[in-house]
Amino acid sequence: MPSRFFEIFKLTTFSLGIILIANLVFSVLYHQFVYTVVLNDRLPPELTEGLSEDASNPSVSFTESYNKVRSAIELLEKDLQAELKENSEKVFENFYDIMLKDKPYLLFFQSLIWFVSFIGLGYLILKKLLKLNLTDMSDELSIPILLNGIMNGFTIFFIVILFGVILKLLNIDANPGLFPAKLFKELQGNGVLLAWSIYSVGIITGIIEELFFRGFLLKIFIDKDLANEGLMIISIIFGYLHFGIGTTIAVPFMISIVGMFFGYLYIKNKNIWVSIACHATYNSLGLLVAYAGGESL
Repeated sequence: MPSRFFEIFKLTTFSLGIILIANLVFSVLYHQFVYTVVLNDRLPPELTEGLSEDASNPSVSFTESYNKVRSAIELLEKDLQAELKENSEKVFENFYDIMLKDKPYLLFFQSLIWFVSFIGLGYLILKKLLKLNLTDMSDELSIPILLNGIMNGFTIFFIVILFGVILKLLNIDANPGLFPAKLFKELQGNGVLLAWSIYSVGIITGIIEELFFRGFLLKIFIDKDLANEGLMIISIIFGYLHFGIGTTIAVPFMISIVGMFFGYLYIKNKNIWVSIACHATYNSLGLLVAYAGGESL
């Protein structure tokens, strides 16, 4: 019994360590991404127009033109850095407005950063350095497998909807946070944003999260004959990591239950594609409901 408890403790600590490292890398990359997008959006049009005029004016050297632009950008950078220190939430809100209203393709790059930080780094540490046995998407992929996941995606989605109704009746706030709230609002009737959202938030995120949480972390517990313990622990961590700006406690709790369902499917079917299809379906249904003018979690 003590050795089993120690093994659970060791694997939990190990999983949290991997998540901490991946999250630190993600935070650095994502903050730089947000900073660059917001700064670029604040560049005045006359600045780029001035560059074109300088380029066509032989009396203006490249150095003069560059220094003028550099000075203008430095002022914008100082203002943005000060704003980040005073009210970072406002900067992120500005970024989400840019991405969701004007540049929905940035959703893909957001997912790419998530992929590099968690899947790329996780695979490097767990597979290449520690030589652990991970799920690598070589599990059987077939129509019956995908249909199994899709049907389960519908099931867990409607369970969550029912749970959300109960929370409303009990006057319990279930705010998903700043980004999901803005996404659901902007999705209403927006076909272009819906397409990018299903591709990035629905499908790609479903693949990334299932590979990392179930295919990497839960698999480590399963290989030590600790499937049930791993299911509980990884699901709680999965829910907690969905705690963002403006998120209320009810949402991570619900997402932990959803994560437990995904993990149960992975353990039961021994196939990562079932949980991926389920996760992608669950995410996409929420996006479709928001597009139709409803609310989602």
